[in-house]
Amino acid sequence: MKTVITSNDKSFVNIEELRRYSGLLKYLSLRDVFVRYKQTWAGFGWSIIRPLANIVIFGCLSYLVDRSQNFKERFVMVSAGIVFWQLISTLITDISNSLVSNSNLLTKVYFPKLLLPVSSILVCLIDFVIAFILFLALFFLFKGLPAWQFVFFPLVVLYGILFCFAVGIIFATASVKYRDVKFILPFFLQILFYASPVFISSEFMLNLNVPSFFKVLYQLNPLVFILNAFKYCFYGHFENFDMIYATASFLITMSILFFGLRYFLRFEKSFADHI
Repeated sequence: MKTVITSNDKSFVNIEELRRYSGLLKYLSLRDVFVRYKQTWAGFGWSIIRPLANIVIFGCLSYLVDRSQNFKERFVMVSAGIVFWQLISTLITDISNSLVSNSNLLTKVYFPKLLLPVSSILVCLIDFVIAFILFLALFFLFKGLPAWQFVFFPLVVLYGILFCFAVGIIFATASVKYRDVKFILPFFLQILFYASPVFISSEFMLNLNVPSFFKVLYQLNPLVFILNAFKYCFYGHFENFDMIYATASFLITMSILFFGLRYFLRFEKSFADHI
């Protein structure tokens, strides 16, 4: 007797179905945590080594490019950008690779495929927490306690995760059919890195002698708002804040998320055929 699995309309996310498979989500998330550093000598120590190396390199580079602040101030500011950028880049990368790296599951058993990109979030958050503790130690050492705006920190992190998830599921869906995506993704992240205030401030970027069109594009980048908001939580000063661009950033993020979910759900049934 043949068993045929049918699915309901996939135009929207089925929250109830995701809830029924919450046990599988927990298993996939914990599996990713243990697999990430399996058989590595430093283990979770890489969560400190990577951002620390980048902080030193880009902290020095940032000071050479822009000396408007003393080295200590610049070093702490760059630390904030690097630590949060590591979360952003690892989230987008892991979510983008979540379907292809679990191809064996896609072809063997039915479950809501959206669980795979969602499960990638936990291991990235654990890496972020470890690196964030390093940043907090540096901040307390050189600056003392954060500003009261630190209360917005959870919202900023959630907003950053939302943006990364939106971008990641687009790449994840495309990578199932087009394996070129794995070559495009690092290039895309490199562009985002230099087009965002990771180690160079927005004020410096907007004061460059470039056409105003590029300055507008820079400020429309949602990561400009997200990274500046992260720094705002600690310093209490939001660099080059503009309500118009802040609203545009949110609308762009929501548009990417809506498109990404529709794109994912539309092709979800054919994942096994292409994988």
